[in-house]
Amino acid sequence: MNKVIVIGGGPAGLLAAGHAAEQGNQVTLIEKNLNPGKKLLITGKGRCNITNYSSGKDHIDHIPDNGKFLYSAYARFSPYDLYGFFSEYGLKLKVERGDRVFPASDRSLDVLKILLKYLKDNNVNVRQNTVQKIINNNNSVQGVKLADGTFLKANNVILAAGGSSYPSTGSDGSGIKLAEELGHRIVQIRPGLVPLKTAERWVKDLVGLRLRNVEISVYNSEEEIVYHDFGEMDFLPDGVGGPIILSASMYLENLAENSYYLEINLKPALSDEQLDNRILRDFKKYSRKNFSNVLGDLLPIKLIPIIINLSGIDPKKTVNQITATERSYLLKLLRKLPLTLIGAGPFEQAIVTRGGVAIEEIEPATMESKLINGLFFAGEVIDVAALTGGYNLQIAFSTGFLAGDNCT
Repeated sequence: MNKVIVIGGGPAGLLAAGHAAEQGNQVTLIEKNLNPGKKLLITGKGRCNITNYSSGKDHIDHIPDNGKFLYSAYARFSPYDLYGFFSEYGLKLKVERGDRVFPASDRSLDVLKILLKYLKDNNVNVRQNTVQKIINNNNSVQGVKLADGTFLKANNVILAAGGSSYPSTGSDGSGIKLAEELGHRIVQIRPGLVPLKTAERWVKDLVGLRLRNVEISVYNSEEEIVYHDFGEMDFLPDGVGGPIILSASMYLENLAENSYYLEINLKPALSDEQLDNRILRDFKKYSRKNFSNVLGDLLPIKLIPIIINLSGIDPKKTVNQITATERSYLLKLLRKLPLTLIGAGPFEQAIVTRGGVAIEEIEPATMESKLINGLFFAGEVIDVAALTGGYNLQIAFSTGFLAGDNCT
């Protein structure tokens, strides 16, 4: 019987182990934590955005880091296949805005329970330990050496030990080191899907404020647009976060060396004419009030003092005294609230790891190493990373399934 060892009990490793066992292999999953799935439990703020209910091509369009490498993985195990897998195992799912798929219970634990049942149903042996080394002889996998000195023999090893995001869950980059020790080239790892730091300190006065249905545009120093999106964002003590900001971070390189700035359109649903008419209507309604007291119908309370200060309009000026030029600048500010980007969050704030095992050294149709026979890769250890919306978990599941499928 073919013996398979899966390193890592995250989403990629869990599905890889279950599917490899389903093919008739004797499978052992090795996880350093007491229980598998620790990182899965905190995804989507504990709700677990399993996938995005859209085509594989649509997913690849949302994977800025080497998306085309995943065509075979998505052809073999698509987002629709994943939806069917969980549904057949009895997990009720729901599709929310943006085609994001969640368990109907909003509990990531329910997703993990299904995956653990999948392992149990297929007799996967789950073992808590740390893999110290993958044993290779004449460019063929022989097994693994554990931290306690034990040697486990295997015909195939699936390396699914994750990256370096959420280090508190055990994602410490050790899987990437195992691949490097075997001679694989590693693309420099760095945090992905992270908050962005700003030069403007007024953001700290907006901590806790979430803007919904806003539009952002990010420009480089040549004033070329590098990212544009619509959705939700948050203000943090030293910058901005939230879904559209995290996705924007994937398109910004070397923030310390390159200049980027962000513009927020606070009212994207209105044309310039409609927004101007809205401002005029409020000004007419509160014509005898001071400027500081007339924006409550238009903006969140926390944001009003910031907009007033940036507008340069005297807050004590009565509305009927505001000039057309001042009103025009106010409109521009609501359309293009500017922020200077000066840095990105660390791995402790990252949702995914960028970089990892170079895709040129992995066979895309099987996930097998081109250097070491019998060695397969799955999930975040590979140099692929996507935007928010369920795309990264689908990468884990699709690559895990494909790796497990080819252990023969």
